Amino acid sequence: MGAYDFNFDLPAGETYVPSSDRRRALQALLPKEPFALAPVVTDRAAWARWADDPFGRQILASARELAAAPFPDYTDAAYLDCLAREDVTHINTVLPLLRKRQVTFLLAEAIHDAGEFLGVIGSDTRQLATVRTWIHPGNDLKKLNYDLKTVEPDLGVVHFAENLALIDFILGPRLPADLRALIRSEVDRRVLAPLRQRIESGRDIYWWINVKHNWNAVCLSCCAHTAAALLPSAADRAWWLAFAESLVRNFRDGFADDGVCTEGVGYWSYGFMHYISLSELLRSGTGNAIDLLDEPKMRRVARFPERVELQAGVFPSFADCVLNPQPLTWARLWLDNRLGTNEHATTAAAPGTDPFAGMNLQFADEPLLWMFRTHNPRQPLRPALAPELRTWFENSALLVCRPGPATTRPLSATLLGGHNGVNHNHNDLGSFTVVLAGRTLILDPGAEVYSFRTFSEKRYESQLLNSYGHPVPRVAGKLQEAGPEWRARVVSKEFTADTDRMVLDLRSAYDVPSLRKLEREFLFDRRGAGSVTVIDRVEFSTPAAYESALITTGQVALTGSTLTLTDGPATLTVEVTLEGGTLEISTDTINQPPHPTRLALRCAGEVKSATLRTVIRPA
Repeated sequence: MGAYDFNFDLPAGETYVPSSDRRRALQALLPKEPFALAPVVTDRAAWARWADDPFGRQILASARELAAAPFPDYTDAAYLDCLAREDVTHINTVLPLLRKRQVTFLLAEAIHDAGEFLGVIGSDTRQLATVRTWIHPGNDLKKLNYDLKTVEPDLGVVHFAENLALIDFILGPRLPADLRALIRSEVDRRVLAPLRQRIESGRDIYWWINVKHNWNAVCLSCCAHTAAALLPSAADRAWWLAFAESLVRNFRDGFADDGVCTEGVGYWSYGFMHYISLSELLRSGTGNAIDLLDEPKMRRVARFPERVELQAGVFPSFADCVLNPQPLTWARLWLDNRLGTNEHATTAAAPGTDPFAGMNLQFADEPLLWMFRTHNPRQPLRPALAPELRTWFENSALLVCRPGPATTRPLSATLLGGHNGVNHNHNDLGSFTVVLAGRTLILDPGAEVYSFRTFSEKRYESQLLNSYGHPVPRVAGKLQEAGPEWRARVVSKEFTADTDRMVLDLRSAYDVPSLRKLEREFLFDRRGAGSVTVIDRVEFSTPAAYESALITTGQVALTGSTLTLTDGPATLTVEVTLEGGTLEISTDTINQPPHPTRLALRCAGEVKSATLRTVIRPA
């Protein structure tokens, strides 16, 4: 939970309880018994066909390796140690491993049905039940959950609950009665009972109910899957699915009409994957009567990776995104391959496309979606879409520029406007990236390694998250400010077959009263080998310091005012000129991984006005 995320009360007499009419309508459509995206283990025709598949063999080998290892160090002592040291490294390693064990043992046992993993499934579950709270210690800084003064399901808790519910549903005929009873009691006391009590009372409601980012979709999807698979009462299952259907609108509202995921393609994979999962649970459970993807905006969101891709397999890493992010293959293919629709594409995906690639097997519903809810899991289809010269996301002020058919070198670039109050925000207005031959040589360096600080009031002390670590100006010694009121305004834009030009007004990104003008002109030229030109024009009422920056993880060489940036076979030349002052170029290393180089392009003294021109070309 972030520093500004708080539980809340609704006004007296108000609740988020789904209407009785909606609950009755859903109950009439849903199966009469518990259900999931996959069949029960006794349906051998459905499960056994995966035994000789490469995925089934991989799962078996991985399950045996995991079973040979001891239960991870997830104990009350480890939890308290994390809080005492204010270091989440250990917990952030252990939690994914625990979830991977749950999912891998489930799949291996269901596919091969030999009883080989029933023992470790039971022992892992019983060990997990001994831990006082499953909440991440970073979300329990006052130890209210650990001290049993409250019960708050966060992402980790609901993932455990859903995995356990699917273990119970799929492997139920093979599990001992006492283990199934334990699963039900643990899931109820840690997730379903406290959450439903808050929803029905309207008091102390979990903050993630109302947020417009991945937490909303993930938590609601996990709760819906848990209830659908575990609860014996049809009325209760309908309650939970109606609840999730109603409130996942908050996640949808987090996207502008242009379909941009401001959290970046990494969190698109996480948040939107769970939106897909909830959508498919509702669609399959209601016989196609409810389809959360059946609206234009969410279809644009589903296509976001294709629309933001700079070159084959290259995506920008803005917001809390790892460097060189790779969105989930299966999620990118979902619209064209899901069962029960007539919209799927007719073009085969590229040879070697593996929908299971990138699955980290922490979330049981993820592999089940592709295994059991697609037309042909091993022969995926894709739309026949040719790369466009550019993609302009109007609402988010994000421009993606690509080479033309006559451009002799594979040069691409992005420019980002918008505001500094987006989900997983970085202070990065005016940030740009430049890609040559698949190598991102000028970049946004992406997320920091998460720590106690990352989502605290001290978030923007991080050089990776504040504007110091981005290729944007530093004005009068000041960095950009955080919050939705700090924004970049699009002054003009012009797109042609040869060039894309855009001008941003960046004054409103800085708290500098003497700043009279700060415009960044961005020109992408497809002619010849291609080029990118960035021109900053700044004016002050009184002289002040000014600098811009380039961020790179490549090798840097400086000759006079010309830089060369090299990454493997790709090299860019960067020519920098300054009007209105004397140019200084210096280097600094960002103090956090991946420790990129910051190249400061600085006016040597204070200036009243200046024009800084940076021309970037393939070498």
